[in-house]
Amino acid sequence: MRRRLLAGGGLAVASSVIATGRAHGAQTAAPTSNPVPGIEFVYEAIVLLEPATPVGETPFGRRNRIPIIGGEFAGPNIKGRVLPGGMDWQLIRPDHFTVIEADYMMQTDDGALIHVYNKGVVGIAAGDGFYARSTPWFESPNGPHVWLNQAVFVGTLGPVPERAEPAVRIRVFKVT
Repeated sequence: MRRRLLAGGGLAVASSVIATGRAHGAQTAAPTSNPVPGIEFVYEAIVLLEPATPVGETPFGRRNRIPIIGGEFAGPNIKGRVLPGGMDWQLIRPDHFTVIEADYMMQTDDGALIHVYNKGVVGIAAGDGFYARSTPWFESPNGPHVWLNQAVFVGTLGPVPERAEPAVRIRVFKVT
C-alpha cells in the first residue's frame, strides 16, 4: 500500500510539473513512453584526501573521517578545482561494504561555486567483483551551470595509482 501511495505521489508531482510548465508557456512535452535511461559523461575529478581518521565502532559499523583537501575536475562542459575543507564520512558495514558520504565544494574556472553531496557504496560484490558507485547531487547557482540542478547523476569511484598521496578518481555521468 505504501509503495502504491509513494508511486502515485510521484506521478502526481510529475503530472503537476508538466501541467505547470504548459501553463507558463514552457516547451514541456508529456512523456509518451518509459524510455530506458542512458548516461552521458559529465566530468572526471581527482579528489585529494588526507589519511583516514578512525572514529571507532558504532552500532552500524566502523566509522572513518577523511578530510578532502583539494583536487581538480574537467569534462566537456565544465572544469575547475575541488576546494579544501570538505569531508568524506565512511561507514564500514558488517558486510564489509563501505558507505561513503562526501560533502564538499567545487569552483569552476568561471568562478561558480558548486556544492556537491555524493553518497555511494564500495565493496566486493559476490559474483560481480569490485563495485564502487555513487549518486552525486549538486547545488549550483543560477547561471551557466544551473543544468547540474536539473538532472540525476551517477558516479564511479576508483583509485588514482599515479598519485603518491591519498586520492580518489570520481567519474560523473548524467542520467538521460
